[in-house]
Amino acid sequence: MKAGNHVTKLTRHSPVAGHPLVESQSLALTQSTQMFRERMVAWLISRLSDDGFDGLKANQLTFLGSLDCGVNYAAALARSLGISRQAVHKTVKEMEKYGWLATRPDETLKNQRVIVFTAEGERMMARAREYFLELDDQLIQKFGQENLAELQNLLAFDPSA
Repeated sequence: MKAGNHVTKLTRHSPVAGHPLVESQSLALTQSTQMFRERMVAWLISRLSDDGFDGLKANQLTFLGSLDCGVNYAAALARSLGISRQAVHKTVKEMEKYGWLATRPDETLKNQRVIVFTAEGERMMARAREYFLELDDQLIQKFGQENLAELQNLLAFDPSA
C-alpha cells in the first residue's frame, strides 16, 4: 500500500473485526509530537518549581500559555481552549489561590469579570519564556537552525487546506 511517497505495510488486523491496521508516518509523527510536548511541559514545570512556582500542573501551564498579558474573558478562553466556562472559572480559582491570576470587574461591561495575570503570574510566565529560549538553543545546537525552521513549517501544515 502507498501513502504519499512512502510505502506502508500491513502490520496486523484489528482484534474484533479484523480490519487491516497499516503503518503510518503521519500517525507516528502525531504520537511523537504529543510525547515531545508532554516531556517539554514536565521539564518546564520542573524548572519553574525550582524557581519556587510549586504546585503548577500541566493543564494549568497550558491554560496560562493561552492567556494574553492584558485582559482575558472566560467565554473567549473557553471557546479557544474547547472547554466550558465552568472549567475556565475552576482553573482560574485554582490559580488565584497560588497568586498567579486575579479576576476583577470589567470597567466597560459592568456585569462581567476579567481575568488578568498578577505580578507573580507575569514573573512566572517571563521565566517560562526564558526557559523556552534555553530549549531553543539546545534544539538549534542539536538539529541546526534550518532543520528547526523546517520542522516548524511541517508542524504548521494543515491537512484540511
